[in-house]
Amino acid sequence: MKFRRVCLRSMLLLGIGLSSYFPAMAQYNKIDYDNSNYPELVIEQIDQYDYSTVVHFSYTSITSLELNGSEDIQLISNGKAKKLLNSYNLPLDEKKHLFNDSGEKLNFSLEFEKIDNVNDAFSVQSATIKKFNLPHLKVDSSQSTEFLNVDAFISKTPSREFYIFYNEGSPVLRYAYKGMIIAIKLAIEENYGKFFQPQIFVQNYNKKDILVDPSKIYAQYEVKSKFFTAPIFDYKKYLSMVKKIQKSEMFWNGLSEGLAAVAAGYSFISSNSNTYVTANGRSLNYGFFGNNMYTGTNSTSITGSINTKSNSTVFNGGNAYIAAQYARQNLESLKAKQVDRLTSIQNGYIKMNTIFPNSEYSGYCNIPFRLDINSFLMKVEINGSDFFFEWDNDKLNSML
Repeated sequence: MKFRRVCLRSMLLLGIGLSSYFPAMAQYNKIDYDNSNYPELVIEQIDQYDYSTVVHFSYTSITSLELNGSEDIQLISNGKAKKLLNSYNLPLDEKKHLFNDSGEKLNFSLEFEKIDNVNDAFSVQSATIKKFNLPHLKVDSSQSTEFLNVDAFISKTPSREFYIFYNEGSPVLRYAYKGMIIAIKLAIEENYGKFFQPQIFVQNYNKKDILVDPSKIYAQYEVKSKFFTAPIFDYKKYLSMVKKIQKSEMFWNGLSEGLAAVAAGYSFISSNSNTYVTANGRSLNYGFFGNNMYTGTNSTSITGSINTKSNSTVFNGGNAYIAAQYARQNLESLKAKQVDRLTSIQNGYIKMNTIFPNSEYSGYCNIPFRLDINSFLMKVEINGSDFFFEWDNDKLNSML
C-alpha cells in the first residue's frame, strides 16, 4: 500500500497573549495517508481550531476536467462522524468546478466539526464522491507549523463553478468565477421568423468594472460531429427585422429571481473564490449565507436571495466560532459583506455595456434556428475569461 507523506515547515505561531485568549489550537506538518487510488488529491495541511478541524487539499486534474465535493463528506474519528460545515473554494453536489485543461490545479479547504484527538487515526469518507475516501490518516503531532492562510491559499486557484438550473421548464447554464456570475437561458423566438434567442445575464461582484462586448460572443451548430459557425445578428440587423422592440421586463425579472435563488446556496463570492456553507453548518449557526455572515440565527430567519439583506445578529468575538476562525486564519478578505439589491441594467437586445461593481446586466441576441443540429454551442469572452455553453440534443428537445 502506497502512502504519501506531506512535510511542511515548522514554525511557532501563537504568542502567550493570544494563547491565553483562545483555547489550545494546533496545526500539523506530517500526515500519512493512502491516496493511491486518487493520487491527484493531496492533503496539504490539517489545522485544529477551537471549534473545528480544517483540512486543506490540492487537486490536479489528470483525466477528468471537473471536480466537486458533497455535503456528505465527513471525518470519522473513534467511530464518531464529524460533519462538513464549510467548503472554501470547492463547489458541492450539483455545482462543479471546471478545469480548462489537464494539469491544472485547484486549492480548497474543507471545514469540519472538530475531531477530539488528532493523535488518533481518522479517515475522510463520502458515500457519493469516491475521491473523498481516504482511510487511516495519521498525524505526527510532535511537530507543528503556522496556520495556513486560507484566503491566500485558495486565491491562487479561484474556483470556476458551473451549474445548471431550470427556469420555467428551460435549462439555465450558469458560471460563477472571479466575482462574476454569467448565465444563459436559451429560448426559441418565433414572432418574426424563427431564431435561437440566448438570454444572457451577468452579475458583477468585483470591485472593478466588467465590459460586455457583443463582438466577443460566438456560436456554433454541431451536426453529426461537424461544427458550423452560427451567425449572431447585431443590433442594426435586429432592428431591420422587427417592427416593434420586445418588452422583456417580466422575462428578466423571472430569470433574475431564479439566479438569486441559486445564489442563496453561496456563503460568499469574491474575485478570489466561491465559498459554501452546508446545511449542517447553517443548523449550527456556523458560517455564511448569501454574502452575509451570520451567527445566532436559525435558517428560517435568513432570506434565500442575494438581492435582499438577511436577518443577522452581530456575533460575539469572545465566543463565536467564526470569530475565532478569522482571528487565526487572517480571512479578512473572506468576511462577508452586505450586498444590497444590485443595480440592474435591462438592455433588451444586447449591446456593448460596462457593468459597474454591484451591478447586473441582461440582454438577448438572435441566431438563425436550425432543426437538424445535434447540439448548439456558445462562447462568451468577458474580462479575458472564456465561458463555454452547450445545449445537447436533450436540452434542445426540451425547448421544442
